[in-house]
Amino acid sequence: MGINEISILFVEDDEKIRTQISDFLTSKKFKNVYIAKDGEDGLLKYREYRPDIVLTDLTMPIMSGLEMSKKIKILNENTPILLITSHFEKEITEEAVDIGIDAYLFKPLTLDRVEKILNKYIERILLQRKFKNEHKLLEEYKRVIDISASVTKTDTRGIITYVNDSFCKMTGYSKEEVIGKDHKIIKHPETKSKLHKEMWATISNKKVWRGRVKNLKKNRETYYEHLVIVPIVNEENIIQEYIALKQDVTELSTQKEHLKKRIEEEVEKNINLHKEREKERLLEEKFSIIGKMAAGITHEINTPLTYIKGNLELMIQDIKELDDTVKQKKYLQEDSKTVLDGVSRIASIVESMREMASQAKEKPQENNIYSSLITALTLSHNKAKFISNITIQNKPFKLGMDKDLYAFTAPIQTQRIEQVFIIIINNALDALKLSNSFETRALDITLRDEDEYVVVSFKDNGGGISQEMMPNIFDSFQSSKIEGGMGLGLNVAKKIVEDHGGKIVPSNCENGALFEVYLPKRLKLQNES
Repeated sequence: MGINEISILFVEDDEKIRTQISDFLTSKKFKNVYIAKDGEDGLLKYREYRPDIVLTDLTMPIMSGLEMSKKIKILNENTPILLITSHFEKEITEEAVDIGIDAYLFKPLTLDRVEKILNKYIERILLQRKFKNEHKLLEEYKRVIDISASVTKTDTRGIITYVNDSFCKMTGYSKEEVIGKDHKIIKHPETKSKLHKEMWATISNKKVWRGRVKNLKKNRETYYEHLVIVPIVNEENIIQEYIALKQDVTELSTQKEHLKKRIEEEVEKNINLHKEREKERLLEEKFSIIGKMAAGITHEINTPLTYIKGNLELMIQDIKELDDTVKQKKYLQEDSKTVLDGVSRIASIVESMREMASQAKEKPQENNIYSSLITALTLSHNKAKFISNITIQNKPFKLGMDKDLYAFTAPIQTQRIEQVFIIIINNALDALKLSNSFETRALDITLRDEDEYVVVSFKDNGGGISQEMMPNIFDSFQSSKIEGGMGLGLNVAKKIVEDHGGKIVPSNCENGALFEVYLPKRLKLQNES
């Protein structure tokens, strides 16, 4: 800022003085220099141009300098008016004081004196403008802060002396309700005293404190704010008050808590998923090992079993050729038939074990699901014969049943599907042995074609599935067995069936459980709709 930003009005009726002073003013590089020849002309130019300073003669025709000054002060009392006079009169001086004339210049004028007086008022105007601009900037800063943050001022005891509208909007309190009150009016009971002690220790030491605080609104609703407290000190470096700027971060804090909870849930979920997959892997590995062992066992058993069966059949033929008069012929025939039945049962079990062991790495191929059921029932027979009667397609299951009596074909991994059937059969048997007597227990297995699926139904009368267990029946580690168990069986069964593009549907039917296994008749990807 400088003189080039100041405009001046010079009013003088003496042409010689007017020319001399106006040339001088123009040389000083004022922003604008306005010239008037009398008071009336000066008032007109003031109204038109509103100059920053008025330099005027006192005695002029038409309108005197005092009359003009009086009217200018009415328009703007802050405009500095410098009065030029050739004499000092009490009455004129008193009137000039009443009008608000700022300074006097006595004739004859000297340019040095004019410059000195003008510089004094130019400096004052420039300082006022600077102050006004800075004040405007401060007002703008305050407006920005008021818009963007909640502001409070407290004295050194923590008593509120000022709050802005944002604070009232954020907390629900009016200014009248909080001014004069302790700042603890918004403190949340769950906010630890340690936090407030740390806060006061910091700001009392003339340092800025920053942090997140949990507070209460007037309606007792919780909110979170990010808080910055600044100690305000005087010239003697003594704290006068504290100003706090606050941002409502409730939504951010809520999101942070939610995110933290979700991360914890996902970590827990991943841990459980890892455990589940590890258990599934171990179970699959267990079946693989069993398959390998079964392959070895069946190989070792099959050779002597074939030898025994062949010789037994020869012996039966020899017994048949004995003379009927031989007393022991009848008993030998009965006993040998019983032994042959037993050997045949052993052969049937060994064959099923051999089939299952040979299918561990197979790809889905068209196979007879009925045949797989017979294999699964054969392998479960040793357990089932002490627990319950089993029917398949409404016929009692017996070892050695024709595996191709019915044809329900679908592309399956035979060994894995047989594993599913064994899991469901064993679960049904575990439930059945807890209810009723052997004679009344029943497990009925049926197969049917249904649109694009072969549906295998396992229906027992073992009391059914509890309502509490039903929603989570396929979850890992869920088991209702009294004797315990990890509850991985149905989870594994579900995964195998879904890998085939099928599904398992559990329900309760009459006085028992019903599991229906849907296997697609054509090869289906796991994620195919």
